[in-house]
Amino acid sequence: MKNIKLVLMYEGTGYFGFASQRDVPTVEGCLKRSLKNLYSGDVPVVGASRTDRGVHALGQVVSFKVGPKIETGDFPGALNFLLPADIRILSSEEVTCDFHARFSARGKEYCYSVFVGREIPFNLRNYAHHVRRELDVPAVNCAASHLIGEHDFTSFAQEIIGCPTRRIESIKVSEKVETMGCLLEFHFRGNGFLYKMVRTIMGTLIEVGHGKKKPDEVYEILKARDRKRAGVTAPPHGLCLIGVNYGK
Repeated sequence: MKNIKLVLMYEGTGYFGFASQRDVPTVEGCLKRSLKNLYSGDVPVVGASRTDRGVHALGQVVSFKVGPKIETGDFPGALNFLLPADIRILSSEEVTCDFHARFSARGKEYCYSVFVGREIPFNLRNYAHHVRRELDVPAVNCAASHLIGEHDFTSFAQEIIGCPTRRIESIKVSEKVETMGCLLEFHFRGNGFLYKMVRTIMGTLIEVGHGKKKPDEVYEILKARDRKRAGVTAPPHGLCLIGVNYGK
């Protein structure tokens, strides 16, 4: 048996998240069906992140153990032939037997996109959250600075299983002027994220950007450990898993 690591990207619009569910399309379900076609049997798959319905990925990682029937380098071509066009395998490699796509991960990077303008371009409507009112970016950056470091993120999680402490290494905002408005991209890097944590943070930062909350309130919300204190959960289609870090 060999342990295979795949890096894949997908558009999450048409899927009920990554993890397999009965009677609805999921990314993992499509991948497992394609592997079953190749191996004539079920192949258990482990994903690094259980992205939600509508969330996208450019660097999702999965691992699985199979026999030597298919050469490691042939997985992208073989699977992409069987998978729908909105799921693409980018690379494959054989890894050590103890590698686990989820538990071996040391960190993740997500990007949340917000388009600010009267109307959103068609090419962005499935990939960016549309807000019509201008955001106070300096205030948003000030608010985000309170979240850097290791904290209990209970206030920003929809559901908590296990320890709520995570470390956010950076939150960086980039601005790109478009014909119809401005695209803001919020890049989050950390050792891990709780369920809907990034989207809840984004909902809160947008409220800061609109003047509904002051930047320093984010620190108070963080310390309160109360989900009711934070903002609304931003919609899923603005979120994309950029990559998973397996380094030290």
